[in-house]
Amino acid sequence: MKVSIIITSYNYGRYLERCIRSCLNQDFPKDQYEVIVIDDQSTDETHTILNNLRDITNLRIKINKDNLGVAGTANEGIKMSRGQFVVRVDADDFVSNKFIFWLSEYLIANHNVFCVSCDYYYIDDFENKIERVSSYEKPVSCGIMYRKELLIQYGMYNQEWRHREEEELRKRLGQNYRIQHLAMPLYRYRMHKSNKTKKSDMMNYFKDKLSRIQSIDQPTIDVEPETDERQLTEYVVAVIPARGGSKRLPRKNIYPLWNKPMIYWAIKAAKESEYINDVYVSTEDNEIKNISETFGAIIISRPYSLSEGNVYKQSVICHATNYISQNFKKPTLIISLQANSPQVQSLNIDKCIDHLIQYKRQEVMSVDENLNQNAAIRVMTYNAVFQRTLSTNFGVVVSDLHDVHTIEDIELIEKSTS
Repeated sequence: MKVSIIITSYNYGRYLERCIRSCLNQDFPKDQYEVIVIDDQSTDETHTILNNLRDITNLRIKINKDNLGVAGTANEGIKMSRGQFVVRVDADDFVSNKFIFWLSEYLIANHNVFCVSCDYYYIDDFENKIERVSSYEKPVSCGIMYRKELLIQYGMYNQEWRHREEEELRKRLGQNYRIQHLAMPLYRYRMHKSNKTKKSDMMNYFKDKLSRIQSIDQPTIDVEPETDERQLTEYVVAVIPARGGSKRLPRKNIYPLWNKPMIYWAIKAAKESEYINDVYVSTEDNEIKNISETFGAIIISRPYSLSEGNVYKQSVICHATNYISQNFKKPTLIISLQANSPQVQSLNIDKCIDHLIQYKRQEVMSVDENLNQNAAIRVMTYNAVFQRTLSTNFGVVVSDLHDVHTIEDIELIEKSTS
């Protein structure tokens, strides 16, 4: 199934049927989309309206046991959805019959896009158009179609946010939230006295909270560090970023060296470390996934938005650390290794970890014999991963390791070991 339309409703019985019928009346194959309505414990006529619509084939209805708020209710819809793409529609709004056609076509044509929004009309209670609005200039929380897989990977909506939940998501994800804009007015935003956005006290409260949010790719350095009473060596992980694309040496991360794909040597060194418990490879590439898994690594499916050449490696490490914390266990130490540093050995890694522990550093990085950074190894405490800059408690360890970017680098390394 391609698309799931999610309608969240709380005491919008007056408008709900109009909203549902616009979503059901899409110019789209009926077996390729569904409409999910989740009622958040309404006390008006909503239940009667929903009972009258229960027999419609591609309409699914759920009633929350407790009032969760819009973020929690939206998350329930995402979790029960079957579509590749998900899009929210507020129960007091309605949409064009080409709404999901154009948004889904855009995502299909642009496979590396996380989400796309459309323009909208402000309408009054009589459905008269008041004003056309650009979602680029004035974004709203609905009318945005997401790749469901990525939205789930990023943690969906924060259920503690009863208002401004979309703004919280954008700020938390930072550069990972790459929204595209489709300049077509496919959404109808109804203006009335009960609009959620007119509840100024609550909107201002959550606006203030937004100013204190950190993003997963560019976190703030002035956030109070989390306290962690665990030993630093309790759960140590290696993260190896390995995207499929590379310009100077195509497929360099699995280029054959010493009769093995290059990434093998980083995985091997990590698995032989005295400290490292698990080795993770973050990649979007299926061949790299299969090779890495064969050599004993745990795979993190990297979003396409983090797989482009201009993405900072630390953004990938942040994403991986969040993924590990949510799906396995929160790491105490994170070791960033490069797939294209085949000379790295477990003794190099353990030397960096020993240095961090002995001198009570927040992070330690390998440098070459001229004391220039080579980035082959970077050891970080959990909190240090999410800083914008290097820690003030920073250390270095000399490790004469070479990165591979060209065929000449391959030849140089092969000569040095012959």
